[in-house]
Amino acid sequence: MSTYQLLRTLARITHANINIKGGNYFQDEVYDAILATNKHQQVTQEAKLPLRKPTKIRKHHYVDILCVDETIVTAINSKGKSFNNTKSEDSELEEYQWYLSALQKQYPDKEVRYIIFKDEYHPADSKMKTYHYLNDNGIPVYNTEEYMIANYNVDFDALELRRQARAVAACERVLREEGFNVEKLYETYC
Repeated sequence: MSTYQLLRTLARITHANINIKGGNYFQDEVYDAILATNKHQQVTQEAKLPLRKPTKIRKHHYVDILCVDETIVTAINSKGKSFNNTKSEDSELEEYQWYLSALQKQYPDKEVRYIIFKDEYHPADSKMKTYHYLNDNGIPVYNTEEYMIANYNVDFDALELRRQARAVAACERVLREEGFNVEKLYETYC
């Protein structure tokens, strides 16, 4: 295997298991933490929401975390540390308004809101302009850690350590499956 192929393989494995799956594990941990508080009547992960005016491509939206109470429904989109700057602010807002409209149709007798949890969100960070735009236009954006501590009294450090442990275990498993000696890697670099 060439140096290029080796590094490309390592990048593929680590990106998929640390970054991508790590983001999924982060959402799982946030969901589990919210569920464990018993603050909501119903908490669902990946709730299937029929879209109003569906397209040929999309008939449903999956809400990362949906909290349903007697008078209010809160849909949460859980975002990790990375973000996509390829969409325009307006198109992103339009998409969230589309989801909000579908929620209002689904729950006509309740107050409905769609919020975003953004890992490491800071209102002063100029690189997060799309999130600022959403926040300024009716789609609230919150720093995940701050929101979870303030609203659910979550030990966020423990949550983050669980996410990291799950991502490392997944990454190590795939590295071993691909023939890497994980212990030797650690011996050499840790």
